Amino acid sequence: MSRASSVPRILSGRWKGRALKVPKSARPTSSRAREALFDILQNDVAGSRFLDLFAGSGAVGLEALSRGASRAVFVEKDSAALEANLSAFGAQPEEHELLREDARDAAATLSRRGETFDVVFADPPYAVKPAFSHSLAELLAPGGKLVLQTDSAADPPNVAGLVSGARRAYGRNVFWFFERAPADGPTG
Repeated sequence: MSRASSVPRILSGRWKGRALKVPKSARPTSSRAREALFDILQNDVAGSRFLDLFAGSGAVGLEALSRGASRAVFVEKDSAALEANLSAFGAQPEEHELLREDARDAAATLSRRGETFDVVFADPPYAVKPAFSHSLAELLAPGGKLVLQTDSAADPPNVAGLVSGARRAYGRNVFWFFERAPADGPTG
């Protein structure tokens, strides 16, 4: 397979086909897995507030913006490739924010600001078990969804304050879905 054909691209929406710059240290979510993820989330993305933790190249958050999310917040310490992608795609300043800090610190910052999101996507390095998962529930709007990506060999994650949902596997990419109960619904 040639290097050019392995370059991740945006799959749908206004930026469909645009190639992504990827940091050397990143492990991009495969196109197949991203496509399946957005097939599952299709009714949750348009007009949503989207949080992309451990964003890497920003492929997932940029895909969400391309498909009509109203705003995406990207959290990535090594942000050079992500900044290049935002600039090359012409993402408007009002539709995105980049936090260049540790995901735990960013989650705390967003929580202090009272921000909530309709969809939170977290793809921590597979060797890392994030210690901030309890704060993820605070970042979800009522009825919001958390998607946590892990390696296929990982144990099922437990996220306090959220209702556990489906597990979907695409090769090594495994998505665990969690939901925050609607404000007027049962708590999980």
